Order: sequence, then C-alpha cells, then structure tokens
Amino acid sequence: MSATPPESPSTARRIALPSPFRLTMGGDLVGAEVAVETYGTLNPARDNAILVFTGLSASAHAASHPLDPSPGWWDAMIGPGRAFDTDRHYVVVVNSLGSCFGSTGPASVNPLTGQVYGGDFPEMRVEDIARASQAAVDALGIDTLLAAVGCSLGGMTVLAHAALFPGRARGLVSISGAMAANAAAIATRSLQREMVGTLLKAGADRSLVEQAMRWARKIGVLSYVGTDLLEQRFGRDQTEPYAGRGSGTDFEVESWLEHLAKKFVRQFDPWSYWTISRAMDLFDFGAFGVAAGTDGLRHRGATDTAAAARTLQIERALVIGVREDLLFPVDQQREMGQVLGEAGVDCEYVELCSPYGHDAFLTESALFTPVLTEFLSGLSAPATHRSVTTHTRQLDA
Repeated sequence: MSATPPESPSTARRIALPSPFRLTMGGDLVGAEVAVETYGTLNPARDNAILVFTGLSASAHAASHPLDPSPGWWDAMIGPGRAFDTDRHYVVVVNSLGSCFGSTGPASVNPLTGQVYGGDFPEMRVEDIARASQAAVDALGIDTLLAAVGCSLGGMTVLAHAALFPGRARGLVSISGAMAANAAAIATRSLQREMVGTLLKAGADRSLVEQAMRWARKIGVLSYVGTDLLEQRFGRDQTEPYAGRGSGTDFEVESWLEHLAKKFVRQFDPWSYWTISRAMDLFDFGAFGVAAGTDGLRHRGATDTAAAARTLQIERALVIGVREDLLFPVDQQREMGQVLGEAGVDCEYVELCSPYGHDAFLTESALFTPVLTEFLSGLSAPATHRSVTTHTRQLDA
C-alpha cells in the first residue's frame, strides 16, 4: 500500500494497552499504546462506530480535522456525506501496533531498558494488530461495532479481528485483502526484507539502510499500481536527454519512483517495515479453523478456511477486489467471498476495475463510495441470507 505517511508528527490520541500486552508468539510489551484518530460523534446508543484497519505504511491520520488540517490518506472517503459519513458514523482509525506513527513499535523506547527496541522488538503477528486495535475500541467504551473495515494489510486484519472477537462487529469489509498471502507476494516482500534486514542486522550505517529502503520501496510501489497506469502516465518520456547513461533518473518513471522512495525513507522506520511485512506473510486465516494446542497457539502448518469462516459471528460481509491488483490478485478476494458465503455468512463480493490496481481504494473514491455506502446502509436493515453475488463496476472513461 502506498498511502503517504504524514509529513508532521501525529496529533492522534494515545490509548494505553493492557500492560503487559502479551503477543501471539509469547513476547510481552510493557506500557504499550496505540495511536487513534476518530471522526464524527459516537451516538447515545454507542452503536454507530466503524473501526478502520490500515495498510502497512498508513498512520491513524485518515482524514483532516481541526487539530490536524493536513490531508489524510482517506480524505475522500471519510467526512460528511462521504462513504464513511461522519454525520451518521463514528469512525475509529488505529495506527497498527508495530508501526512508527504513535503506536508502540520497533522505533519506540523499551521502558525496561531505556533503549529503542529496534531489532529487539518481539515477534509480532497480524492477530496482535487486531487485538491492540480492539483494546482501543474497548477503551472508547464501544461494545459492538457497526462494522470493521480493512484495506490491504487491513483486509487481513479485519478477518483476524472477526475470528478473535466474534460478535463484536456486525459487519465486515475487506478491501484488496486476502485470507493468506500468495507465493508471489511473499517472494516480493521477502526480497524487500532481505534488502533492508540484512543491513539492519549487520548494524550497517544509516545511509546504507536508507538506500536499501529506497530500493525496497520502489519494488513495493511497482506492485501497488497497474502497468497500464504507468504506461499512460509515463511511457518512455524522459526528464532530460539520455546521453548514453545507464540506470538513473533519465526516464520520468525513474524520477517518480525516486521521489516516492526518498519521501518514504524520511518517514518510515526500517524495523517497522521489516516487522509488519513479515507479519503479513505469516498470516493465515485458515489457522483459526484449527484447534489450539496446549500452549494456546494454533499449529501454523495447519489450515482450514471453511472451518475458520464458520466461527465468525457477523451479520453481513463485503469483499471488494480490483482486477488490476498485482499485489493481492483478485482471485484471492473471490475466494474469500466464496468461503464466507459457503460458511453461511451473508456476503457480497464486488469486483472493480481500475488502472490504479492495489492502490485504487486510495484514489478511486467515485468507484468505492457507492459500494460502501450501500453496504453500510444495509447494516441497519433486517439481515436476510443471500448467496454470494458478483458485480463488476468500472469508472466511465
């Protein structure tokens, strides 16, 4: 996900987690907290809250507000009259545990040592992101969410949340997510981690780590946007005469990648990048369909997505995929919709077309708004079961 991290320090409120906060793989965090921004007003019945799980690199600043008027990464979707209508909904956005925008992560100081965690940050899973976010919801005094929504990494986290906290959200929305990463995505992220992690673990100079982060980010960006978009935007246009030079910034697409990479390096912690990326690859929704062992952990090699889906207690689900998505191919969303529907969940699968590929949910508000508005409106109507349906919608040229 290429949501742009914030330029300025976060104004999000910090919500303390139970201390110690036990992680899925057994590590503990003492004095941990998560950064949260809220939009709209919680109604007297406290039943209009929507929890938003973010992608890998996004902060809690999803939309501008009086305390921070800078644009948020989902400005076009959150606000009065928008998909997440703040005249009706109370939107809660949590910066993922392990991130570096206010939530406890590798860039935080370990209160037990007085030193930044760095590579000593405990091993983390997507389940831990879900549990930390639910702890924030509890602290806000919300018993039942109208819906839990997730994009990209968040599209995985929303499944973990539904499995870990049955009945705590009436609706589930997964956008460009997956029940588990496929081999191509794992291979891509493992290459990115190898670039960055090898230098981090060797204690390399900051300049070398930043260079590795730039390369890793460029690989990521190329998996976020569709190839047709790159061709339309840049083609073979050059910023200066080629003059026989090799790799550099001669082509406009090279300059664009370099700009994005440099901006990312200034804002995102490399150990957070490594930690969350690894958690994405290790997530497997099907593990929730396997009984836990005596140690309380599920066998990571075992998986049963159908059994996992049958444990969910949600009224309705919406799964959205984008045909041009290279990072989370649309087959993964189709499969998710099918599995949820066959488990008896009232699930709708919507397939969209956009040259922006995986990043479409960040840019194509006209495409996503009608689908999300219809789904959220339907949550207030009596639940009736229906089979999985597929709709293909495309923006007019």
